[in-house]
Amino acid sequence: MDTSIAYDVVLLPDTDRAVAYRKRAADSGCSLMGVTVAAFGAWVRDLWELYGDGRTFVSRLEREALLRAACERAADGAGASAGAGETGALGLDRVAAACVAAGVGLPAFDAVVRDAQQGVPAGAGALEGVTCAEVPVLRMIGGYLDRLAQLGMIEPGQALALLPELLAQRPLHVLLEDAAPLTPGQEAFFFACPWMDVEVRAASGSQGPVRAPEGVRVRFAFPSGQYAWPALLTDIVRDTLGPGADRGAAPATAGTPAAGDDGVSGGDDAFGGADGCRVGRSTGTQAASVVVAAKDPAALFGRVAPVLVRQGHVVALRGRRRFVDTAFGRAICSLRRFLDDGQVGGASHIEGYGDIAATDVERWDRADLADWALSPFSGMTKKAAFKLDADLRADRTARRSDLCARLRGDNPTFPAMERLALQLDDQAAAELEAAVRRMTNRSEAWRAEQLAALRALQRAAGAAKLAGLGADAAFDQVKRLKVNVSRIVAPRGCDGVALGAPDVLITDQNTAASLGSGSCRVLVAADLTSAAYPAADPEDASRVLLEHLGVQRADSALARMRRAFFALEHAATDQLILERCLNDSSADPTYPCVVLEEFVDCYRDDPTATEDIDNPYSLPEHLQDGMLLRGEDALCANDALSDAPAPEAARIEPPLTGAVSSEARSLVVLPRVLQGGQVLDEPCLSPSQIESYLECPYKWFAQRRLRLDDLDEGFGPLEMGDFAHNALHSFYKHMSEDLGEAKVTPQLLPQARKLMADVLERHKALQPHLRQSENRLIPTSQVEHRELAELERKLMDYLDFEAELLPTFAPKYLEYDVARGGAVDYAGHKLLGTADRIDVDSEGRCAIIDYKGSISGSYALGVREEGRLGKVQALIYAQVVRRTLGLEPVGALYVCYGRRKMISGAYDGRVIENAHLPNMRHKDCMCADRPFADVLDETEEAVAAALDRMLAGDIRSRPETSEACKWCPVSSCSERRG
Repeated sequence: MDTSIAYDVVLLPDTDRAVAYRKRAADSGCSLMGVTVAAFGAWVRDLWELYGDGRTFVSRLEREALLRAACERAADGAGASAGAGETGALGLDRVAAACVAAGVGLPAFDAVVRDAQQGVPAGAGALEGVTCAEVPVLRMIGGYLDRLAQLGMIEPGQALALLPELLAQRPLHVLLEDAAPLTPGQEAFFFACPWMDVEVRAASGSQGPVRAPEGVRVRFAFPSGQYAWPALLTDIVRDTLGPGADRGAAPATAGTPAAGDDGVSGGDDAFGGADGCRVGRSTGTQAASVVVAAKDPAALFGRVAPVLVRQGHVVALRGRRRFVDTAFGRAICSLRRFLDDGQVGGASHIEGYGDIAATDVERWDRADLADWALSPFSGMTKKAAFKLDADLRADRTARRSDLCARLRGDNPTFPAMERLALQLDDQAAAELEAAVRRMTNRSEAWRAEQLAALRALQRAAGAAKLAGLGADAAFDQVKRLKVNVSRIVAPRGCDGVALGAPDVLITDQNTAASLGSGSCRVLVAADLTSAAYPAADPEDASRVLLEHLGVQRADSALARMRRAFFALEHAATDQLILERCLNDSSADPTYPCVVLEEFVDCYRDDPTATEDIDNPYSLPEHLQDGMLLRGEDALCANDALSDAPAPEAARIEPPLTGAVSSEARSLVVLPRVLQGGQVLDEPCLSPSQIESYLECPYKWFAQRRLRLDDLDEGFGPLEMGDFAHNALHSFYKHMSEDLGEAKVTPQLLPQARKLMADVLERHKALQPHLRQSENRLIPTSQVEHRELAELERKLMDYLDFEAELLPTFAPKYLEYDVARGGAVDYAGHKLLGTADRIDVDSEGRCAIIDYKGSISGSYALGVREEGRLGKVQALIYAQVVRRTLGLEPVGALYVCYGRRKMISGAYDGRVIENAHLPNMRHKDCMCADRPFADVLDETEEAVAAALDRMLAGDIRSRPETSEACKWCPVSSCSERRG
């Protein structure tokens, strides 16, 4: 029997298929002696190395980098004010790269580029049909090709055009196996090589799916969402393989694939006819018992592999992961963002803030350094990383330079990663490679993945350096790269040498399609949604330009999908399982991809009808037999990837909601430490706490008792309010000390404004020296700096309003401690607190002033007509002052210094004239039909009842208004309003 191959060269679409072809030949006993089996691109590269002029092929990364450099030179040459940044933002280098890859080497394309370089106007000569906007791109390509020649490099398309003149003209029998439609460059090459006898065997399936081969059962899997798919997949594997699989290679199941749509059966799909050895797609050994073709095989492998290994199965991954999704990629990109952002802009000084530089603190994100610190490449323990993060978040004045100096001294890996992130230092890369190899506590597969990511960055760095570009370009490129993350995992005790084929192979569609017919028992085609596999070809600027130049698209996304699906259909010998999640991550329904719809139509009597597929599965009734479903009804089982009952580790009673348990009620209010160190064991509250409880008990519990505070030092209402309160307190103090006046009057306004300006400058300068716990107000961005300036303007404008406020009263007590260092009695309990200001008139009557940045209708006394108590803080202070200072309260006022100056609260209309309270809704705030003291007593009684409920553990969610929910940290509250 003749076991030789009738071809000199066998060309496959890609390297994976070439490798698979060689394996099939070996399994079938066919000799490949003297036969070249390769991907088309690799074959052309080998020919060029033998017959070419010594120039080397440019890689994709080098092409993109050189075109980016050409793009920047074009922008500089045109005098573009925005420079390279604007050009890069337009993406013209990527447009040019796509055109170069598809068109260079074609005579028409080369002529257009040549004319564009020579200054031929658009529409003339070879530029007929080319627009003025496209000519600069063609000139850029011409400059790139000139630069390529200077570097001794060549485009594959150029080599393809030159090779026919250089090759030895001897007869050569060439087979293009599983071929996609030839590109214009390939067609031109073979046309120019008439001594080559070329046979093209088109890949099957381009016209659309066909029914699955006879004997292969077709089933459909419909998890409700991605959360349910891993569990459903483990069910499929368990049903296929049982509790544990044989470790040896699985033998192929006999059977011949059904005829494809091109009329060629699997038996005739061979290397040659009667004059040569036949090697069909059926393999002697299977790639795996179960092959899963997924959109993101690495992510799916990470979810299911640990469980399948525990069940006794060997699981393999053939896949790629984005550079930025690897541990090294995330770490180096996070560190670069931390180190690099904002350095170009320099540092601008903020007046009154010493050496704090605005751009230095506004352009970098603390989360980036935390991401790096928590990575395996920081060398830090989790405890140390979390402490670093906490320190950073609590200090808005932290400077990047100080942090870097600290890390250089404390962290052995930081200097190398810093040099690599900023300078693409080769020695730093070598140090990090050695560090990865020393991480023996990590799996070998993990280390291999990180080394692959490191090498990807080195390739991008090499391309950037070749083009004369910096680290920005290298990182822009490497972020678009994917690295190989293939691996195999097996149960403990398995002999790695004797593993043979894995039980489960998880890979992408193209790799699964290249495995060949009969390569597995069960083929699971996953993620068959229109979102995962769109059928439309991208219509971008490069495609439009190529069409203007007459370079037509040789292939289409739909044809590629059809060929891949056809190969998947014929890969299984037992079952073909087609999976589509019914809902996406937003819980919106998904739609089947085109090839899945076409496949279903193969089994329908009338593909134009809609009634038979009008259901959630888009399947006719007879295809719903044997469907695999899994919903969200068992979240624990979905997460554990098993329906087996989990062992009960502990029994936890349902939490008590809306109330504090009797055992914990003594802790509702914690003991207070008073001035002098005295510990007050009995409940002691502040007016603001009481007011918060009245707004909503559960909000009070979350904010005041659980203290669900943000870890970050803030720049919001709390900090701005403290700044304003302190500034106003200092202002009135200096009014008395420096001007000898207690009250702002129209006559004193010029002096008051000068004093306020001085106070604000001193308070701004003081902020960086305060402790974080003092709610300091430090801007770290230009936006925040403008907000601070706006606050200053509000306080300056407030002086005009203050000059009209209560002209017969004068501030006497500023930031008055109503308990004088201890605690006072109020509503049957102890109380402490500080009143912002107490104004007193000549007859011993007083008005409590509480400063606010903004006020709403809830501050007015009139809300009690609606059955609400409203705001009570000023009224509580008024009652306490009435008892402790012997003054007669006639007003409890909330004065707004914000954008709209106004007043709200309660006042005695028999004492205070309406004109003395400008911008107030007097009918809502005036108490004129009864003594003001009655309002204070009534408030105290209501507060006493509320405090009894609080101390009894009543923390039910009961918002008084929608405003109470506005700043509540409990976002999932069932009673949330507004």
